[in-house]
Amino acid sequence: MKTRLQLGGIAAVVCALCYIIGFTMILVVMPDINIDGEQRLQAILSQPRLIQSWYFIIFVVFGIALLMLNRSLYRPAGEETGQWQLIGALIGYVWAAYVFAIGFISVLTIEYLTHLTPAESDETWPAILAIQTGLGDGVEWIGGIWMLVINISLYCRRSVPRSLSVAGAITGLIGMLTLYPPLAAAGGVFGLLQIGWFCWLGRLLLKQKMPELPA
Repeated sequence: MKTRLQLGGIAAVVCALCYIIGFTMILVVMPDINIDGEQRLQAILSQPRLIQSWYFIIFVVFGIALLMLNRSLYRPAGEETGQWQLIGALIGYVWAAYVFAIGFISVLTIEYLTHLTPAESDETWPAILAIQTGLGDGVEWIGGIWMLVINISLYCRRSVPRSLSVAGAITGLIGMLTLYPPLAAAGGVFGLLQIGWFCWLGRLLLKQKMPELPA
């Protein structure tokens, strides 16, 4: 149990670091990558290896860490709280599948784009961007649902301070707002709040401050 909690704590910190790296890239290193599709294509073609590495970290590494954290939080208890845990775990696996799909598509299609002529890349890029967007790149609704459900579970189990689970549930609701296009900017707020939530939860897990529950 202690090892699982510690691994979960490390995973939570890694999730937070992935978000920090993501924001740093968008806000400081290469802000034009998040302006529109055309600007993103130009950024990709100018710095393909940098952006490949960035996509790998924010999607693939994050997905692996999310799976580890999701597993550490799932500890079947009583029937009432166990249902929330089970739903949260399943949604967490779905979210991980989403970020893996987006990540590998993003990384591998960059390699493909670098071997095309400018005319071919301009013709191919809209289809690639449509697939990424359709899978939820920039839309945090599935992550928001996971945050909401997993924090309801933590609240019912009283495994963490209630202020943490309430803050996490509010963060989840903000993430779900991104499903409505005019509120897409809420994704930035969701990400910033998640950094704090992941760090807070990671600290509790690393210090093993979550009470033992019967399996």
